[in-house]
Amino acid sequence: MTPRLTMNIMLILSVCYGAAVAIVAVTDSDALGTFAVIGAIVLGALWAARSFLIRGSR
Repeated sequence: MTPRLTMNIMLILSVCYGAAVAIVAVTDSDALGTFAVIGAIVLGALWAARSFLIRGSR
């Protein structure tokens, strides 16, 4: 996979996650906080892994 492709995939995942959080917020669910925290941790870990892998291949 190229660095550009991984960045595009991560951006698409981030936008989808943001939309999912917005939908959960609109439905006034009690699980909003849990959903937001778990998703943020997962996406943050993916962004960090991507940056370490890209930096390591240079």
